[in-house]
Amino acid sequence: MHRIIFLIIFSFSVFYSFAQEEKPPVEVYLKQGKDSILINNRVISIKREPFTLIFVFNNPDKFPGVFMNTSLTKDYYRLGASDRIPDLNYLPQKVYSEHKFNPKKELKVNEEFFQYFGYNPNANWNKFDRLIKKDGKIIAYRKVKIFDVVNDGRKIPVDQMKYTLFLTFDVIRKRNSYAYDEIYRAKTKLKF
Repeated sequence: MHRIIFLIIFSFSVFYSFAQEEKPPVEVYLKQGKDSILINNRVISIKREPFTLIFVFNNPDKFPGVFMNTSLTKDYYRLGASDRIPDLNYLPQKVYSEHKFNPKKELKVNEEFFQYFGYNPNANWNKFDRLIKKDGKIIAYRKVKIFDVVNDGRKIPVDQMKYTLFLTFDVIRKRNSYAYDEIYRAKTKLKF
């Protein structure tokens, strides 16, 4: 009996340690100057200077993209880890169209809509400045110099930003023809 209990506990601890080592489908870093900060559900204070978002797609064949909402309100940011995003099944329809290769160096700011940052190996088209393939991962860079506040048409250069921004990142997977499951979510409150 003790042997069975020991095997169960040992098996659970091995499984738990492997599960803990598994990386999320995407890791997002904010780089400004020499500093890179992992966006991991925390408040980040940055200078009013251009910065770069670095997306590390750990399993690009399975999870090739991330939905990102940049907002002046806390609507998505305030959701708890176990709270379902109310409009999860509509995220793919709530994405802005954008120019190829990020020529405007901007992030769109809106409390409802998203930007989709993804990688498609079959197309020479993406929303990044630069892509690197390394060790089965895709590392993608997106420089930010301007915030496009969509609702009122303002274009705010980073060096003039006075508002706190709330960034939410979501990786989803299609469950069936009309429903999606959320695989991963990260968020940050960005203070200038």
